[in-house]
This record gives sequence, structure tokens and C-alpha cells, in this order.
Amino acid sequence: MFPRISLTLTAAAVLALAPAVAQAATNWSFNLQSTAPTSTTPGDASSYGNSRTYTASGVTVGVSAYSNTGINPGAAGQVTQDNSNANQLETARLAYDPTWQGLGAYNRDAGGTSTGTAGTDYQEGQSPEHSFDNNERADSALLSFGTSVNLTSITFGWWNTDSDFYVLAYTGAGTPTLTGLTYATLSGWTLVGNYSNAGGSTAGGAFTTTLGTAVTSSYWLIGAGGFTVGTGVNSGDVSGGSYLALDSTSTTKRFDYLKLTSIAGTTNGGTFPPAGVPEPGSLALAGAAFVGMMGLRRRKAVA
Repeated sequence: MFPRISLTLTAAAVLALAPAVAQAATNWSFNLQSTAPTSTTPGDASSYGNSRTYTASGVTVGVSAYSNTGINPGAAGQVTQDNSNANQLETARLAYDPTWQGLGAYNRDAGGTSTGTAGTDYQEGQSPEHSFDNNERADSALLSFGTSVNLTSITFGWWNTDSDFYVLAYTGAGTPTLTGLTYATLSGWTLVGNYSNAGGSTAGGAFTTTLGTAVTSSYWLIGAGGFTVGTGVNSGDVSGGSYLALDSTSTTKRFDYLKLTSIAGTTNGGTFPPAGVPEPGSLALAGAAFVGMMGLRRRKAVA
């Protein structure tokens, strides 16, 4: 006798082996200046730690600003240092003005009477340092999405002096922490890319850069200059095949000033087959097994 075989269980087994069909990608974009419906959070008394939240095409993103204005224990004079990756990260003020060409950042060290004043970022908040910049302190924009996304392009509506920028994606577990860490000690972040001279040779104009990455994440960090994992932010300028440090005295080094205008990406794209799902060959084998089992049942019926 042939064993009784449940068609229901057999079909379930086959379906369990079948590759999941990837959902169609949803393309979206946000004009961070005006077009997407927004809400704002105020931050503290000086608006440090504020954010703007945008919702469009079923996607929600919160944008906030950070800068390395925190004193690192043991720092000389117990003050933050200019152009140093030893400073700790703190929230900054996400700067918005409807007459601007994009979002900027005001950090907590604004002040001083000249460049080099201990513990201050001279001219911070004044043009061109009303942008995301890396002069004296290194600013960055944190994008927090409600779901994992693939960021495909970034548009800066204004830039000055130089237009180098970097992009990181959080691929660690849980929710990332920035405050209290340095750019050098960030954990769980993957460098998506350094994009040098992305705006070309004429300062001031808008430009869009395609990131060209397959990485998906709910958290993305965009900053002025370049980035080296384990070292932190650099100038984004290269000399002798190496990135120049922010405190480099080389005439090749130029600080970067950028206003973030829009972002675009996709959700629900995925790969085919997704990780952990059998290749199509597995489905073929499962299908053959199913046909064989059906043959056994038919032979039993006529025996």
C-alpha cells in the first residue's frame, strides 16, 4: 500500500519553498523646502534638537541636525577644538527659511570674535555657515524614515566654496545613537559613499547626485566633506591619494557649505529572491516532488 498523502500539506510545503514575489517599488521624493506637508518640533529653548517631519506618497521622514560641539573628556582646556573629530556629537538647530534654497544647520558653538577662539565656531549661523558645513565644526543631517528605504538621490539647492559630501546608512540593530559619540566612534553605520566636487566648479547653483547604492535603511546621515570609518569627517579633498584632514593646512583643502533641498528614493523594492528564500531551482525541485506525489495517488486509485 502507498501511504496516504495530504494534498493540502503537500501544497503548503511547495508554497513554503516558493520564492516570495517582490513588491513593486514605490518611488517618492520630498522637496524639503515646501512641497511635502510638514510638521515641526521646537527643540530646546534655543531650538537645538528641533526637527521637521515630511509625509508624501505614503512615506514619512523626520529631518534633524547634528554637529560635533560636545566636549570630549580630556580635551585640552576642556573646550571643543576646531576641526577635530575628538569633539562629541550633539543636536544642532535645523535651520529653515522659506527664502532659502534648502535646509541648513546652526550648531551650539556659535560665537567668538575670530577664528581660533577657544571653544567657539566663529561666524556660525552667518553666511556661508548657515548651511551644513565642516568649517571648525562638522554638521550633518539625520534622516529618520518610518520604514526601510533605498535613498536614490540627494539635491542641494545651494553651495559655497566646495561641494563634497558623504552619506552613511545605519545597518546596525535597533535605533542608532549619535549624541555623546564622535564621528570616529559611530557604531552600526555603513559608508554609502563620498561624493567629491559634486556641484561642479561654479558655486551657488543647485545640483542633484545619484547615490547608486542598493543599501536599504530607516536612518541615513548626510554630512559636509568626506568620511573615513573609524576616523570620522575629513575635508573631502584629496592630496597624494589620501583625504586631507579638516585641520590640514594644505592649499588643496577647502571647506564645504551645502543646503539640503530634496531627497528621493524607493520603498518595497527588495531583491528577488529575498535573502533566506530559496532560488527558483528549489521551486522546480519542489514542483517535481509534488507531481510525483500526485502520480502515486493516481496509481493507488486504480490498483
